[in-house]
Amino acid sequence: MKGRHSIGSNNRRSLSTTALAAIIIVIVVIVAVGGYLAYTSTRHHVTTTSPTTTPVTTTSTSPTTTTTTTTTTTTTPISPTYTMSPAALSSYSTTAGSPISITISTFTPSAGSYVLVYTGNGSVINTTKSYASVYYAYPGHYLVYYAIYKNGQLVGSSQGNLLEVLVAPPQFNESYAQLITVPVITLVSPTTPVVSVGQPVNLSAGFLQPPSGTNMTIEEYVWNLGNGTTITIPSVNGTGYAEQVWLTGSGNTTYLEPKEKYIKVSYSSPGLYAVSLTIVTENITTKATYKYTTYYTIAVSSTSSPFAVFSPLISVPNPGTIVVAENVPGGPFSFDPDIDYESVGFEVIANIYGTLIQYFGANTTKFIPMLAEYVPTVGHGINSNYTEYTFQLRPGLRAANGDPITAYDVWYSVIRDMLCAGGTPGTPGWILTQYLIPNYTPFTFVVTSPNDTQGAEEIVNAITYDNTTDTVTFHLAQPTSPEALFTAIADPLGGGVLDAKWLEEVGDGINLTGLYDHNLTQLAEAFYSYEQTCSEGSYNTAVQWPSGPSAGFTGPYYIAVYTPGQSVVLKPNPYWPTNITYFPRPNDTVIIEWVKDPTTAYELFASGQADIVTGLPSSFIPSLEALESKGQAELYEFPTLSEFFFVFVNNVSQSALHQLNPAYHIPSWYFANPLVREAFAYAFNYTEYIDDIVGNVKYHFNFGSLYCGVLIPGLNYYFPPSELTGCPTFNLTYAKQLLEESGFYNISVYFPIVISSGDTTDYTAAQMWAAALHNIDPNINAVPIYLPFSTIISDEIPGQNPMPLYYLGWIADYPLASDFINAMYEQGGTYPSPDGWTVQYFENLSAYFNQSKISYPGLSPSVEPEIGKWLWQEAMEYQELNNVITKADAAELANNVTAASTYYKQAEDMAIELYMYVYTIQPNEYWVIKPYMHGYMGMISWEENPMVGGSGDSWYFWWVKG
Repeated sequence: MKGRHSIGSNNRRSLSTTALAAIIIVIVVIVAVGGYLAYTSTRHHVTTTSPTTTPVTTTSTSPTTTTTTTTTTTTTPISPTYTMSPAALSSYSTTAGSPISITISTFTPSAGSYVLVYTGNGSVINTTKSYASVYYAYPGHYLVYYAIYKNGQLVGSSQGNLLEVLVAPPQFNESYAQLITVPVITLVSPTTPVVSVGQPVNLSAGFLQPPSGTNMTIEEYVWNLGNGTTITIPSVNGTGYAEQVWLTGSGNTTYLEPKEKYIKVSYSSPGLYAVSLTIVTENITTKATYKYTTYYTIAVSSTSSPFAVFSPLISVPNPGTIVVAENVPGGPFSFDPDIDYESVGFEVIANIYGTLIQYFGANTTKFIPMLAEYVPTVGHGINSNYTEYTFQLRPGLRAANGDPITAYDVWYSVIRDMLCAGGTPGTPGWILTQYLIPNYTPFTFVVTSPNDTQGAEEIVNAITYDNTTDTVTFHLAQPTSPEALFTAIADPLGGGVLDAKWLEEVGDGINLTGLYDHNLTQLAEAFYSYEQTCSEGSYNTAVQWPSGPSAGFTGPYYIAVYTPGQSVVLKPNPYWPTNITYFPRPNDTVIIEWVKDPTTAYELFASGQADIVTGLPSSFIPSLEALESKGQAELYEFPTLSEFFFVFVNNVSQSALHQLNPAYHIPSWYFANPLVREAFAYAFNYTEYIDDIVGNVKYHFNFGSLYCGVLIPGLNYYFPPSELTGCPTFNLTYAKQLLEESGFYNISVYFPIVISSGDTTDYTAAQMWAAALHNIDPNINAVPIYLPFSTIISDEIPGQNPMPLYYLGWIADYPLASDFINAMYEQGGTYPSPDGWTVQYFENLSAYFNQSKISYPGLSPSVEPEIGKWLWQEAMEYQELNNVITKADAAELANNVTAASTYYKQAEDMAIELYMYVYTIQPNEYWVIKPYMHGYMGMISWEENPMVGGSGDSWYFWWVKG
């Protein structure tokens, strides 16, 4: 999560990839030499009149079209002398079902004159006007041109100036989105949509995400090559793999596992060909089927009928639209800034919700005003003892729906943030609340019961507003430096300003009657009731997944379309001011696609269909560097304040585990044994991981470095491993000895190591680790599995966590030691809470073992009392760790450097020797962008702040395309 959960060590956002459904479709189309290949509609058959054993390309004879208005025509060969300027489009990008306008400025309506507009989807519009509207029913990449006729004779065409139109998926409701998958067509070679007659075209087939609904699977893939040829390819046993078609010499059809990932086709006649891919999904129980389609226009050029893309679009494709391919299967957890606490949702939230202030470029200690008129200073907003901070709002601010953004909205948003501070999964509210509420315990609710009037009073005393002066004042529980408080206010998670009027309109308003009536009892009841909506299962879905210009988006962008788990379209806030220094009014539409695996993400980027690609594992660096050497990509490497690790769960939910796989078996308390965790830590090969699996040595690229303890370089208190106690090294002999001493050596376990979908690097690391563990103890059978990042976050519920071992990361909320120590070590913290780290649990478990009546297979009763002693000692050590953390945080807040350093060092040593985690890497981030993408003011450092998704999320108003 942010400060946030993050994904994999080299997959910055999410941690997993879905194993089966996330497979690129493999299809090789074969044509008989000297004959023709006929495709039947039968699912499992391809027939030919002249069988051959050698795959060759499909050859077509002519393009086909259909009529959308009055007529249909094929492309007529046009002399280059007739090439006209391109049509004018109202937008180079749109969403499926939304119209775009086409204006033909070179056409003057007159008797006997008309225009044919070729829309790229197989349709042709016949119009006698100088304009037309086009509706694309499906997403895709379309080519558009027009031809002018006078008295039936062609007088000119813009086919030498084709325009590219990018169409994003539409807004799906949640129930329908779970039933379908959005196909993806990628040009593998050539990478331009304009080819010559007879030139082979390799098309890769894939999809953004598999269907997420219960019992849903991918049934088949249907290609329409735009030339009358249709190919239906079934998936292999519903796995999502496409069967590959080969023809044997005897004329029989054989289906093999995929060996190629594209279809190869060539066309013998010039024209536009509307290639489409339809993926059919099926409910395996009801047998109900669903389908969805994507298009890609291919322009086939000849000497007599030349096609070319409008020249400015060759260097900067799809102007006005930034397309991002992110290797984050499953997308975000939420778009609610007070609920979401992970790096995928953070990126969208950071662009759609404004904050009072924001970090200045890559600087972590300097701030600039965003919604605020200025950054407060002592005597100008900050009182002399640093307990009151007053912010003046900019005049004239409006949300994307036109609602004014006032001091009341800021006040309302902070109240809501504090109320949600104890939600589960963990929320970001604790960050700001720790400065506002006296003696606040992070990750807990402030109002602890319906009659907790003290908690209610503390909340309303923490912040006040004045709409007359449009100011809001934070009243702190104790003196706090601007550098500390500003980090919380600048964080879009928790610090994002919401439109109070909109919250109330969608049923997520806070009942403030008791405040206005001066009735604290009534207010406490209302606040306590609202806190219950801040945990999973009780969210207001209109705020969790807001969409459309009517929602209360207060930032530079608004969510125009959200396709659940697959993509999101951001459009500029029409009311965003043009006079905010450093925060320009954006002009670009942003399309973010959360794709199913790194190969799909890479191909979208390499083929020119994406301007930015993120989350690629380290193994893609050689391919990216090859693109860079050809001038097709630019890579920027920079450090982060992020860390990644394997997480042990001390209290595994058996029922939830068996929902993952009924065959899994592991005692819920297996990893509560401290010697087992230590043994696992010594069984991990750290050198092989960093040198070969991540690939610092293998790829000669600095992907990051090993670390130990949660306080990493860049924080105010960092201790190198040489100064810490208990940092593990790879030692299988010692690991086996620890397992034997633990008393659990003879316990047979079969469990998953959960990796975020798309993170192939750490999946490989888990395989390495599992093999080593099985080698020293054949009773241990661990298997890495992929789960979507958003699913992992959803599973992090105390007492309901099904993941014995899983891989995630932490990204700084603010660049201080307390952010990492609290979230990673403290009882109730973001990780300890769902992972079973409580003193009471260890005490109860100790008593359980002391009974010597467990009777678990492989567990000797004679060792149970000894294990009980270890667990009791563990409880006491963890209690002491929490006491030390409290002292360390207090010293840090008081700026007592000597005491803070002592206590944080002590906390690190204690936590390391508890082996709560297996620390893997502090990564370096790297942007992979097209050469025409630039940072704001010519400096990419605006996109490299470590507080922004670990330097891996984008502020899209600070990207410049062109």
